Amino acid sequence: MERSCAISFAILAFTIIAGGALLLEHTGLFAAAFRTEILARVDDGDVVSAADIQ
Repeated sequence: MERSCAISFAILAFTIIAGGALLLEHTGLFAAAFRTEILARVDDGDVVSAADIQ
């Protein structure tokens, strides 16, 4: 019976920690850690059309 109690405690602890981490990520605390933004600029001279390729 002790093993069953230890396993349920571990599951409860894991659930609380995972839920807390998801809540913190949702509120934006970890936003920079889980989000990658790609910033690019394209000039008119960099654009190649099908007519340019021969």
